[in-house]
Amino acid sequence: MRRRPAASLAFFTLLVAAGTAPLFAGVFETKLRLPLRPKLAVTGRERISIAPFLIASRTSDKREAVRLTSIDLDAEFRRYLGKLLSKRTKMTLVTMPSDVTLPAGALKELAENATFWRGLGARTGADLLLSGVVDFRVESKSGYRTEEYRSPVDNKIYTRQVLVESTGFTFDVSVLALDGRTGARLFLENFRDQKEKPKRAVDEMAGLFENLYSLEGQLLGLFVVREREANRYVFD
Repeated sequence: MRRRPAASLAFFTLLVAAGTAPLFAGVFETKLRLPLRPKLAVTGRERISIAPFLIASRTSDKREAVRLTSIDLDAEFRRYLGKLLSKRTKMTLVTMPSDVTLPAGALKELAENATFWRGLGARTGADLLLSGVVDFRVESKSGYRTEEYRSPVDNKIYTRQVLVESTGFTFDVSVLALDGRTGARLFLENFRDQKEKPKRAVDEMAGLFENLYSLEGQLLGLFVVREREANRYVFD
């Protein structure tokens, strides 16, 4: 059935108001914000507690390895994650006892130890428990690149090799979620972020938090609804 002229005009006006752009006659492109469902439905699991994380830190530079000993990666990540969940979700953060020790040194064994997690859930009263593995690497890099420069002698442009030094920061985390009532594994998700900075701007702690800020949306997406922008085409 053909659309009546008045209805077509109203439809076109609505698309324009929504930011829709005509591609060609009868076809319009519009941007929509679509909801992304969280990895875990947290209804009934509002109380969450963050257990220790295994550390898998390593570096290719022994000098950097010595400097990284000043960062308590497990404590920093758990503190950051706790604040993120407290501020950006409706979940209740339950304090994890300071004497909790993980029963395994490998992620697979950790995920399968339902007895330990069930006991920890009963002890804390948490519906949901988080753990996993964190890895933070700092790598010094250097190399030569070609650049142009103008000679002050004859004002001509030449090329030369310049030594470039930089520092790479890589943060890698596997988040393991477990049911506090049964100890069963609910999901295991991995997130990774890389940054590179000029050598003179190196600061391990600043690099770590830049990585974390970049992963913020993905971490929140495990527990809350997010939105993503997508293009859609409407045919008149």
